This record gives sequence, structure tokens and C-alpha cells, in this order.
Amino acid sequence: MLLISIAFQYLHVIGTFQGVLLACMLMLGQGITNAGRILGIWCLFMAFYFCSPLVIIHSDDTIFANLVGWGYFIPASFGAFLYLYCRSAIIDKPFHLYDFLHCIPFLLCLLLNIDFLLMSPSDKIDLVNIGHQRGEVLITQLLMGFQAFIYLGLSAHLIMKFKRQADDTLSNFNPKIFTWLWVLLGMYGVIWLLDLLGSILEGNYVLTIVSDILFISLIYSISLYQWREPKLFKIKELSAVSNNEILKPKSELFDHETGKMLLSNILGYMNNKKPYLDNELTLDSLAKLTDLSSHHLSEILNQQAKKNFYQFVNEYRVNFICERIAVERNSKILDLALDAGFSSKSTFNAVFKKLKGITPTQYRNQLNTKH
Repeated sequence: MLLISIAFQYLHVIGTFQGVLLACMLMLGQGITNAGRILGIWCLFMAFYFCSPLVIIHSDDTIFANLVGWGYFIPASFGAFLYLYCRSAIIDKPFHLYDFLHCIPFLLCLLLNIDFLLMSPSDKIDLVNIGHQRGEVLITQLLMGFQAFIYLGLSAHLIMKFKRQADDTLSNFNPKIFTWLWVLLGMYGVIWLLDLLGSILEGNYVLTIVSDILFISLIYSISLYQWREPKLFKIKELSAVSNNEILKPKSELFDHETGKMLLSNILGYMNNKKPYLDNELTLDSLAKLTDLSSHHLSEILNQQAKKNFYQFVNEYRVNFICERIAVERNSKILDLALDAGFSSKSTFNAVFKKLKGITPTQYRNQLNTKH
């Protein structure tokens, strides 16, 4: 039987308990979202994976005996969970029957090793202890690594697509949402690289263990935040946009002079009517106000103003705030931001710093210094 230290056993017991607890919190608590459900199921899978060594220790107990080995192949499902979570977290897309196709890598790993899984518990443990490398094991490891990086690429493409849609159609979302999603993908990739390196360096399991602990810590942390804030990465208006995506024309719809004239009309409307003060302004609503189609407005902003909709509107908002700061020196900056059309402090701070290179407070301090 494999010898596992007491400390290591405690670590796995804690990890298993946390996974089951988080799964219950995410799937049975109030304000359940599709992203929360996916994370909850992922936590259950992680818990089972984390308790695999404990199953071996207690394999003499008939309740656990037949579970030996089944948890080894659970990482083949992690890529699918990552992709489905990113998709559901941003637009809260419901789960469909065709999404079960994402189970294929995991099921393939089980089928490749079905003879091993159906062995008696003692035979499976003996096979692991002697370190016998079957051909199916090598294929399984390749399949696990392949699915991990394929789904990493699919998730990155998904985030880029949603970011582009948000930039082109919305004027009010927190750009840090996408920053944190990129951090999540980056950490996911690093963890799998550590695991891959651990597999290449045969006999050195330290990197594999470290990658497992980092992976579990990452997913459990996100799950806890998701439970506290069910709409952690949700962009409210993007759900409708994703169902009717704004397609950019492949060629210019207007000649240069016509485009300049239409842009001039749009700028005049923005300066006179100040529609940007509406925190729910979208590409579609501004297009209706200016008697244009969404496609035409998007084309004009991209070709003539060289800006996406998000940049175009928020430049007006930031300039409006800067003018107010210069005049109303004692006004609260957050009040000015809300008056200008921003929906939250975090969104305002991120946009202001990106456009001006400094924080709103630093901008006000510079003005006070000059005067």
C-alpha cells in the first residue's frame, strides 16, 4: 500500500471537505447563477480528485474499495469547466444539451483505462506501486495535457470576443473584469505547465503536487468569491448583445466625405444633447438617437473617429468630469462620476486612469497645486 504522511492526509481531508462545502454553498444557496452551478460541480470533481489518495488508504473498506483509480482522470474535465465557467460568468448563458460534448476528453480517458478501473482494488494498487507504465497511461497523460491547452485557447478566444463586443456596444462596464479573467487564464496555464514539467521529469512528483495544490487553491478561491458575489464577472447588458452580435463590415460603407459629415453630426449631438450622461447608453440606443443603424454608427466611429464605442463615450464623460472638477473644487468626485454617466466607482476609476494616466484624486491635486 502507498505510504502517505499524516500531514499529507490532513491536507487532503481539508481539501476534500472544502470542495464539498463550497459545492453545496454554490448550488444550494440563494442567488444561484449558471456560473455558480458550474463552479459547484467543478468543486465536487476537485474534491473527489483531492481525496483519491485517501481512497487508496481506506481501500480495505468495501465502501471505498471500488473507487480506487477513478479520481486519477478527473483533470481531463478541468479544461471544459474553465471554458463553461468563463462563458457563463460573463453572459450567464444557460447550459444546453450540446454542452455535454465537452465531457468527451474525460470520457475518453475513462474508456482508455477501463480495464485498469475494473481491476480489483488490490491489483490496481499493486500496479501503481510497481510504477508500471502502460501505453494507455501515456496516451491519457497526452490527452489531459492536450485538452488543457486546447480549452485554454478556446477560453482566451471567448474572452477576447466578449471584450470586443463590450467595447463596440457598451459604454458602461468595468474593464477590470477582463483583466481578472486574463489573470485566471494565466494562472491556469502556469499550473498546467508545472504539471507537464513534473510528468516529463519522471520520478519527480514535487512539481505535480505543487501544481495540484495551486490548482485547488485557485478554484476554491474563485468559488468562494463567486458565492459571495454571484455576478462576479457578469456584464449585465452583454447577454443581449451576444445573442445578436454586432458584425463589423468588412469594407467601408461610406466614402470619406460622407463619413466625415456623419461623424460631425454625431459629435454635434453628443455636445448639445449630452446623451453620455445616461449610464445605460449603448451603441443601439445612440444609433436610434442619431437616426443611424448600429452597423453604420459602429463603422463611423471605427473608421472616422478611430475609436470603439466604449472609448468614444467615456472620453466625453471623463472630459465632463474634468471640467466640473476645475469649477466645483469641493464636490465629491464620486458624485461627479455618477452625474457624468458612470455606474460605479470601480468602473469610473479604471476608465479615468486609463484615459488620463493618473487617478481622479491626483488630477484634482494637480489642479489645486497650479492654483
